[in-house]
Amino acid sequence: MTILAALLLAAAPVAATHCTAPAPLAEPWTSWTQSGRAKAGVQAHGAPAMILGKPVTATLTPAAHVQFAVPPGKGAKDGHGGLFTLSLKQAARVGIALDGPAWVDVITGTQAIASVEHGHGPDCSGIRKIVWFDLPAGRHLVQIAGSKAADVRVMAADALANQLVG
Repeated sequence: MTILAALLLAAAPVAATHCTAPAPLAEPWTSWTQSGRAKAGVQAHGAPAMILGKPVTATLTPAAHVQFAVPPGKGAKDGHGGLFTLSLKQAARVGIALDGPAWVDVITGTQAIASVEHGHGPDCSGIRKIVWFDLPAGRHLVQIAGSKAADVRVMAADALANQLVG
């Protein structure tokens, strides 16, 4: 029986999540592994600022104690959540990356902005998901909801960051 188990383990494909080294990241995610910490806000007023290209490990609050500006798409009453502000000088396609499962919304004024694309980060990067939004210039509210973990790494990035203009 032990030999059969060993043969089955040897024949099993290597799981996609098994990584021997972090993957090198392309722009706009090259700073993803930098350190920074922040406590996510529980209401829009006083929520900390998220800065494009600067990742943080955010401490979240049980979602029942967060005053979401707009009901989150999923998981508002479950898990943990928090709020950040994001200010843009000009319109941009912005990706919000998370290292764990959670719901992310961007609110402009009183309206949730529909995402234009979403997917996973590169294998072995530590980025679990990226949600892209086309945002106008101005101040926005980033809502995180439904995280089972009390901490989540989060980063906002401009799709055109550091690209050469020809």
